[in-house]
Amino acid sequence: MVVNSVNLPLTMFNALANRADLLMALTDRSGRIQWVNEAFANLANISTDLLIGKKFFTVLDDNFQSNIQPAYIHEQLLKSENFKFEISYLSKQQKEHWLLVDVLPIHNSEGITSQYAVIANDITLRKHTEKDLAQTQQRLKRLVEGVKLVPWEAEPNNHQFTYVGPQAIDLFGYKLEDWYQPEFWYFHIHPEDRSLVLEYHQLKSKTEDDYIIEYRLLTADGNWIWVKDIVNIVRSGGKVIQLLGFIIDISGRKQTEFSLQEALSRLAQANQYLETRVQQRTIALIQEKEKLEQTLQKLQQTQRQLIQSEKMSSLGQLVAGVAHEINNPVNFIYGNINPATEYVEDLLYLLQCYQRHYPNPNSTLQSEIEAIDIDFIFDDLPKLLASMKVGANRIREIVLSLRTFSRLDEAEVKEVNIHDGLDSTLMILQHRLKPKTGSPPIEVIKEYGQLPLVECYAGQLNQVFMNIIVNAIDALEEYNQKRSPEEILANPNQITIFTEFRQGDASIEIGEQADISNSQSSIVIRIIDNGPGMSETVSNRLFDPFFTTKEIGKGTGLGLSISYQIIVDRHQGQIECYSTPGHTEFAIVIPQEQRQTKV
Repeated sequence: MVVNSVNLPLTMFNALANRADLLMALTDRSGRIQWVNEAFANLANISTDLLIGKKFFTVLDDNFQSNIQPAYIHEQLLKSENFKFEISYLSKQQKEHWLLVDVLPIHNSEGITSQYAVIANDITLRKHTEKDLAQTQQRLKRLVEGVKLVPWEAEPNNHQFTYVGPQAIDLFGYKLEDWYQPEFWYFHIHPEDRSLVLEYHQLKSKTEDDYIIEYRLLTADGNWIWVKDIVNIVRSGGKVIQLLGFIIDISGRKQTEFSLQEALSRLAQANQYLETRVQQRTIALIQEKEKLEQTLQKLQQTQRQLIQSEKMSSLGQLVAGVAHEINNPVNFIYGNINPATEYVEDLLYLLQCYQRHYPNPNSTLQSEIEAIDIDFIFDDLPKLLASMKVGANRIREIVLSLRTFSRLDEAEVKEVNIHDGLDSTLMILQHRLKPKTGSPPIEVIKEYGQLPLVECYAGQLNQVFMNIIVNAIDALEEYNQKRSPEEILANPNQITIFTEFRQGDASIEIGEQADISNSQSSIVIRIIDNGPGMSETVSNRLFDPFFTTKEIGKGTGLGLSISYQIIVDRHQGQIECYSTPGHTEFAIVIPQEQRQTKV
């Protein structure tokens, strides 16, 4: 499935905005609503149109219950910082719901807060859990305050009660005389607790003066209740002579503890669930943010590349138009020079015949002959016409190069001569290659091989040649500024263009390391300059969009990026660069025949 990357940010934003459980709003710096999603409008029970322009927190005061004072909100807005608060409302089913409102400032390009993004999440589950916990804690407090004590005395050897307080009747339901029966206490301890209680008593009575133990006792109605037994050991002469203590009913506390443990377990589960949800949501938001950033980056790159392509297209149309307009008058001049030359030669011959047959003209005619210097005209006029012919021919070559470079009539794949494209590019750049004041000439060495016609997008391929050769010229000119005349003379500027036809399993080595291979018959173009070279860091980023080492205003960083797309994407070819000090080489390989691809 093909994804439209241009519409991806809008699609993702709509997915969030359309969620019924997520309230979203956008306000200006003073808190006036500029946009809300449908979930917010539905909850506020106000149409979207009526909400626009209202103070966001005024709408909250009218529709929700909040302990947040307007002064606090105003203060936070002035700080231009992120802040949160909680609000509650009653649903249509008259059930209380809670929202956590998160207010995030949005900064403009100057770092000044211009807007606020407001997002509200439902935290009802957490609030209900907190409420349940508070109620449980309150019940525990009441149970502790209402505790009952049963005092007792017993023999140390067999725990035979010698005294039991009357509170035992209400607490356990037995008659007081039942407690004085032999082993009554022992057989009313829960079987699971009995051995533990006896072992604990024997251990503590040897070393301790008192201890506390909790266990379960059977009541008269057959229920087991939890008790806390506070035991004091009375000694005389080093021997234990009596046991004193209090039995406290802690069933309520135990039940509360069990309820509390269960509530804490539920709370832990709820917290774990919320943490998991928060982590998942955070990860999802980070991923969505990264996708949005990538989409925005791709959109910006595409936009700039489209602008650059449009500029090149407009330039091509302008060049083709100028070439066409110049071509007709130049052809007129060039086509008439030869006849004009013949006519002038005939006239000059006629004048020479007159001079031979009438060597002594009258004085008036002789004065005119001397005035116009007829001998000089005989000598210079043929040279003048020959010079005009050379100039007209030069103009014709330039016009032909401009038309070849622009190739507006070859926007689709056509068979072309690669050398024509290279030569037209060099012709257009001739003014950059000639010597200038303070700048030596740049020698272009052509090592052209025997190439067949190649299927390609000729105009786009010429753009690649232009980008690479212009970069080479820029590098050489910058290099010359750092060299002395002697160094320039010893190592003059050179650009070498090498072409080769490789049939079958073609490969080309770049420098001494990299290689490009292609199983098809291919055309290899290498453009080499003897400039300063590039570092590995620079060469690794050459084809990245917007990467440039030139000063601001001298390069967009799109030339080589677009060249890469033209060679790799449009021509199913390869382009690589290898550079060492004093040597930079761009190698291009394109197949002789283009494969037909479905769009």
